[in-house]
Amino acid sequence: MSYEAADPRNALFSGERIRSCSVYEEGTLMLSCVGRLKRLLPPPEEAAGAVDWNVVEESLGVRLPSDYKEFTEVYGGGTILDYFILCLMVPNVGGSIEWWEEEMWNLRHFPDEIPRGYVIDQGSVNLLPWALTIDGDFCYLWMEPRQEPDRWWVVTRTRDMDWSVFEGSMVEFLEEVVAGRRRELWMPRDFPGEEPWFKTTAQYLAERHPE
Repeated sequence: MSYEAADPRNALFSGERIRSCSVYEEGTLMLSCVGRLKRLLPPPEEAAGAVDWNVVEESLGVRLPSDYKEFTEVYGGGTILDYFILCLMVPNVGGSIEWWEEEMWNLRHFPDEIPRGYVIDQGSVNLLPWALTIDGDFCYLWMEPRQEPDRWWVVTRTRDMDWSVFEGSMVEFLEEVVAGRRRELWMPRDFPGEEPWFKTTAQYLAERHPE
């Protein structure tokens, strides 16, 4: 089941969009959207570290949103409650591109289930996967307008091809979900709970495959 997607090139983008992700004023403190998320979802004790984004973006053939980059350098890849898995385009860019292509290949098996506005044809794809659940639900960045990544919205789908649109960035989406203000069809009733936590990919794999 699917429904027609809202077009990002509508009146909401007819003027200059002011992103709530940029800053948040609390007294004299100015927080980025990642800074706000950190208050809700404690990051790893050691930051993931700097990334050579020029190399990553050249490999992908597209620029990435600024909050995506900030999140990656603070949190890195990992899971929320061992259910929601964030698969970012670093550090194995080649493997990430293969995963991206594989997911688009999977979607091409269901052309009638893809809402209008989402492009999955080779050479013109406008969906960039960034997370999935252990049940096979996906989150994408909707790369429209393609040359303005800080204006991309989040698109999600269930494994049964029910689609939804979040009119904001990746980190804005995470902030709303973790705060309990955003529900998706694919979310378990108790997700994310009162005390959500983040676990790095290294921690997750170490627990799943102890030496």
